[in-house]
Amino acid sequence: MSRPSTLASALTLSTIAFTFRTLARLTTREFKVDGLPILLDVLKIGHDEKGKGKVLEGEESDQSTKQRRGIVTVCNHNSVVDDPMMWSLMPLTTYFPFARPSHTCRNTRWTLGASDIMFTNSFNNKFFDLGQVIETHRGGGIFQPAVDRAVKLLQDGEWIHIFPEGKVNQQGTNPEGGLLRFKWGVGRIIMDSKIMPEIIPIWISGFDQVMPEPRNWPRFIPRPGAKISITVGQPLTSSIEPLVSSWRSMAEKESGTLGIGGDWESESAPTSQRQGETGGLAGDAQREVRGRGELIDGREQEVRMKIVDVLQEGVMRLGEEVERREGRFEKGLWSQSTKRST
Repeated sequence: MSRPSTLASALTLSTIAFTFRTLARLTTREFKVDGLPILLDVLKIGHDEKGKGKVLEGEESDQSTKQRRGIVTVCNHNSVVDDPMMWSLMPLTTYFPFARPSHTCRNTRWTLGASDIMFTNSFNNKFFDLGQVIETHRGGGIFQPAVDRAVKLLQDGEWIHIFPEGKVNQQGTNPEGGLLRFKWGVGRIIMDSKIMPEIIPIWISGFDQVMPEPRNWPRFIPRPGAKISITVGQPLTSSIEPLVSSWRSMAEKESGTLGIGGDWESESAPTSQRQGETGGLAGDAQREVRGRGELIDGREQEVRMKIVDVLQEGVMRLGEEVERREGRFEKGLWSQSTKRST
């Protein structure tokens, strides 16, 4: 279940959003957004012909409590300020006091954040929790409780945003260019959702000018003069749904707990119900089997890898489109979407 919306969470989300929206508008040379109506449509936020959200009048028009499918957005990772600065694209009407706290929380992304970087003391723990960040433990694998929580949030129609590369990708750290290999956790989040989420690629460009890697002192100060673009692409849902369906067909033949929906049974199924070596296993025992890629003779792992490949291909295609439009290929500039030919 998702956490009930609170005024404290809405205030935290809104303060950060307004701060970085102001910073982006005042310090960048250009802040361009394309495709925003695609995201607003799946969030069910009303918008005009320019893609700007508008306040929905009346109790019956409050979309914050209406049923919707979960949403997964996947994006290239350009700098340490990608999140939250990229969410300056969202309409002002998303945030408190222009919207109810429930609307603000419902239409702000959840994301995963590293425990050793973000959750380092009691103040940070509370701040990032209110900011809808799920504490994730490096080395904990894709079957850790943090990923289970992300799966459960999707069942409630929440929005999960992921940077599948797992770390910042800039010319200084990846001179050959091209996307880094996507982490498998995003595949597990999608395939273990009982309700198929909408899956939307996003491409961001220019954030490396805001916080370049490496950078000199003062490291924590964003650099002015950047040209930023954020492009929301067409959903990848229809390309991934057949793969998820094939996994569910396999899973139906397995007994025991598989963690689908983010839930793991605490006890094993009776011996009479077991099927095969992994049948009937529960909880941590089944986590280990799935983590080793041994479930259903490795076919589950194959499906997960294919899902991640489709995601990476979709994000890369969107990136190539944006970078071609920006003239990066024509000018021979470094590309995050495509490796340099050797």
